[in-house]
Amino acid sequence: MLRSGIPLQRALEHMGGGRGRPAEAARAACSVVNEGLEAALTSSGFSELDIGILTAGEQSGRLEEACRALADYYAHLEKGRNRALAASAYPVFILHLGALLLSIPPAVVEGSLPVFLREAGLFLGTAYLAVAAVAAVLWLAARGFSSSNSADRLVSMIPIVGGLLRCAALARFCLVLSLGIRSAEGFLSGLKKAGAASGSARIRTACGQAVTSIRSGNGFAAAMLSTGAFPEDLERALQVAEVSGRLEEEITRWAGIYRERLFRRIDAISAWLPRALYLLIVLLVVLRMFALISQITGAYSQVLEM
Repeated sequence: MLRSGIPLQRALEHMGGGRGRPAEAARAACSVVNEGLEAALTSSGFSELDIGILTAGEQSGRLEEACRALADYYAHLEKGRNRALAASAYPVFILHLGALLLSIPPAVVEGSLPVFLREAGLFLGTAYLAVAAVAAVLWLAARGFSSSNSADRLVSMIPIVGGLLRCAALARFCLVLSLGIRSAEGFLSGLKKAGAASGSARIRTACGQAVTSIRSGNGFAAAMLSTGAFPEDLERALQVAEVSGRLEEEITRWAGIYRERLFRRIDAISAWLPRALYLLIVLLVVLRMFALISQITGAYSQVLEM
């Protein structure tokens, strides 16, 4: 609707006429949009990262571009999530079937239904606990990535998760910085907002250091390089862009590059997640079989002694 020239308030009114969570968010935003876009997005339940990107787009006159970038990101994330869930349905079924089948022999030996329920519950509880532990570790890693420089460095070294968070942070940083270059608040304010919108503690700290360095008379590329928080390829691109006077164009290009890298990593994770789930199931089944053999052997020894 913004691309068609419809004003923001009218666009929100149109969206608020529907049903579901998007319509509720649009109605909440429309009621306070006169107070500013940031207030409207906050009342609608948007995250701080999304608010940073959209407000930067508004201040630079490129709100449509910011909306399109976020729409592409969330659409690809949803696609990867659906793909992973669909591919995980069969291994999850096998997990529950294995829990039921492997619980039959102990129940037969003991001759009791509660034994069957106990064994099946123990097997599935172990699987659920393992999945919950992995989810908790990932959640803590994401929180640490955005709140602590040392945790940011540590999480970035994790092969899959670290690369995903790093690409997402760099994509958001480049996008907001490209929008903020033409912002009415000025380039340095845009640089600070880009660091905050990245979701990375190291990048946020580096942007604050770079702003101080630029105010001291250093060039933009030199100030960014001195922080050591950015990849070498991006540092070289910033140096070339500053000399050639095409900083906005180059940063916009790198925002697209990191966004594509992020999408490839999401696709890779959605493809490998079911395989990791299969590996977890095989491990649990093998452990359960050894425990079952030991249990049956013990019962057989007791019979022989009797």
